[in-house]
Amino acid sequence: MDKRELKYFGMRKNHYSLVRKFWECTDGIKLTIGDSENEFESFLKRNKGMSFICKDKSILIGTILCGHDGRRGFIYHLAVDKNYRNMSIAKTLINKSITQLKSQGIKRCMLMADSINENAKSFWIKMQWRKRDDLQMFSIDLK
Repeated sequence: MDKRELKYFGMRKNHYSLVRKFWECTDGIKLTIGDSENEFESFLKRNKGMSFICKDKSILIGTILCGHDGRRGFIYHLAVDKNYRNMSIAKTLINKSITQLKSQGIKRCMLMADSINENAKSFWIKMQWRKRDDLQMFSIDLK
C-alpha cells in the first residue's frame, strides 16, 4: 500500500474551484445558491480560521465548511473522498472546527443532513451528535 501523506490546511478563498469540484463529485453533498464563489469568500471572511481541507500529497480528500452567527456554530459540507473514509479524517476535520468554535465562545454546534442520506445520519450518530426530532427546517431563497 502506498504511503499516505495526509495534511490539513485552513480553507482559503483560492480553494474555491478545487473544493467546488470536490463537492460536486461527492455523494450526499447538495450545493445551493449559497455556494457561489462570492458567498464562499464572504463566508470564509466572516468565519476566519473555522473551515479546513485535507490533502493526501496534492489531492484534495476532505473538507469541512464551518462558521457561526455569534451564538451557534454550523457545519456545512463535511466531505471525505470515499477511498479515504474510516481513517478518522472526518473526525479530525470536525475537531479542528469545533476547537475554533470553542475559542470564539460558541457553546453549541448544529448541522443539517438530508433526510435520505443514511450514511450521513449514521455517521453523525456514531460521532455522538444528537438527532433532533423537535425541530423542523424552513427556508426561503432571497433573490
